[in-house]
Amino acid sequence: MKPHGWACFLLATSAFAETRSGPNGHVLVRIPAGTYPLGDAGHKLNQPHDFKTAGFSIADAETTNAQFAAFVTATGYKTLAERNGWSLVGGEGSAEWEWKRMDGASWRHPFGPDGPDASKLPDHPVTQISGEDARAYCKWIGGRLPHIDEWEIAARAGATTAYPWGKEFQPTRANTWNGRSHLKNTREDGFVLTSPVRHYPPNAWGLYDVIGNVFEYCEGHPPWITTATAKRRICGRGGSWWCSRHCCDFHNLLDIGSMVKTASLPNQGFRLVMD
Repeated sequence: MKPHGWACFLLATSAFAETRSGPNGHVLVRIPAGTYPLGDAGHKLNQPHDFKTAGFSIADAETTNAQFAAFVTATGYKTLAERNGWSLVGGEGSAEWEWKRMDGASWRHPFGPDGPDASKLPDHPVTQISGEDARAYCKWIGGRLPHIDEWEIAARAGATTAYPWGKEFQPTRANTWNGRSHLKNTREDGFVLTSPVRHYPPNAWGLYDVIGNVFEYCEGHPPWITTATAKRRICGRGGSWWCSRHCCDFHNLLDIGSMVKTASLPNQGFRLVMD
């Protein structure tokens, strides 16, 4: 990547690490006000641009099963997948980009009734929720989803490379797919599906899992998404346990994915922002 305007910015923020306790067990990292350089000249869809913010606080980790369960207990909320009675699943043994309908799949059992039980994985990120489900949780907690550029500011933490740790991907530093195809996972990072949040080293500002584990829903859309498409889709960033260099290789700081707002998958989650 070729940095643009990063030199002064890094001098001003290299020591930043202000955190505070937030509601429902969230740990919030404060991102200071300023104009931040984002994108990269070598990226076709995320070109260099600046984003000005008045400052915001972002969760250090993805929202967990336990945190979402507290929301459901307090409100009786039913996710889209629960209301539909089914969702899409995938995993080891699947073809590339293959997602299959599974009756009974929801945030409680992301891979169906016979799969992992979310109640037994309280510190794993909640999945099988739609963008609207994520927004409902954020509203309940008094927050919101991050804007796509806010996410990039926080995930970069001053980095000018494709990954928070440098130019080259390191499979043991994030939960992504290990293997040449989804037929077999070599388990280099220790997990096949989701992993506990905060399991891998954080970025320079103390945010965990900005690469891998689950895609994180974000507000806003890049210029290449048309207005008509934006009404039907919600963006996601950071990649997931499903991503590899051979399939859905969005596990980096630059790519921006999108998904139909009314869909749910076992590799989609979110991170809370509070102003």
